[in-house]
Amino acid sequence: MIRKFFICAALAVSAFSAEVSKVFDAKQFLFSGRWDHAAEFSRTSAPAAMVQFNATAKMLEIELEGRSRWRLDQDGKTLEVFVVDRKSVKRIKLAGDKKSHRYRLIKISESNPGGAILHRISLDAKGSFQEPPKFADRRIEFIGDSFTVGYGVEGDVNDQQDHVFETTNASKSYAFLLADGYKADFQVNAFSGRGIVRNYDNIVPEWKIPRLYKFTVPGFAPEDVAKTAENPSMYWNFEQFHPQVIVVFVGINDFQGNPPYGDKDEFKKSYREMLTDLRSRHPGVKFLLVSTKIWPNDDLTPVVKSIFDEEKAAGNSDLEFVEVHTENRGLHGHPTERSQQDLAGTLRPIVGRLGKWMNR
Repeated sequence: MIRKFFICAALAVSAFSAEVSKVFDAKQFLFSGRWDHAAEFSRTSAPAAMVQFNATAKMLEIELEGRSRWRLDQDGKTLEVFVVDRKSVKRIKLAGDKKSHRYRLIKISESNPGGAILHRISLDAKGSFQEPPKFADRRIEFIGDSFTVGYGVEGDVNDQQDHVFETTNASKSYAFLLADGYKADFQVNAFSGRGIVRNYDNIVPEWKIPRLYKFTVPGFAPEDVAKTAENPSMYWNFEQFHPQVIVVFVGINDFQGNPPYGDKDEFKKSYREMLTDLRSRHPGVKFLLVSTKIWPNDDLTPVVKSIFDEEKAAGNSDLEFVEVHTENRGLHGHPTERSQQDLAGTLRPIVGRLGKWMNR
């Protein structure tokens, strides 16, 4: 016999409050990242989106749908990494030691376009959910592209095959590692191949980061563009998560790949408009602007540094800038696991200083 707990439409996605429906006790689960909660399921496309819960059980069943990779942790240690290709139930045998354990179900793949659906999390007949995890008092948001997603982190630069799905792991990205190290609640709103004013090789030009960022589940195919205007409920409610620090690592795709590249003045204008918008949504938020060396012209760092300088000259003291260096020996020239770890280490003290977490 399996006890079933369904995700329902009544579930509020606020980081600080949740409603309870007749068929699902929302208090038993802690959702991180952007989730869309429908009648009997929850859907996400975000890398590193996560569900946490405490339970005593011998068996765990997770019903999922949509091509995706997942990692299940018990007390911070990986129990299993598994792939979902279609709607199916993943059954995992647990220790069954009658102790309460903390579980984390982490979506480690990217879904763009598309998404993954969580239908239910169930325990064996003698299992029980315990007091749920609590939200932390530290909150970080990451806005980025493939470097932030963890694209190809488990791959090799010499691999010329299309192994993106198999080698991407958001739980090995600097974003996850940094947030996890601070035990912070977080969102990873990052999109491989996308830029501020120009996507890599101009792919899907109507879906650049500023537009994708507005949606709860922004994994749209080109043919879905028209549908978004017809359904305003698809837009993310920014009141549901107020970060204290936002790490912005964007622009690689604007100035890399086959030319023509993004217009620098247009990039600066759009970037600064994004900062202004985020300030209005999250009063008191701090920013870390990140850049790195790119091929062939290394245009990104001078442009982002000039944005930082202009912000400072305008009297904004809520941001810092850093240029980082990565070893891009992963799939398709992306950071390796070691490089992602080094990147997290580089950014950690700056984020801690911005969040005032260094001595807490």
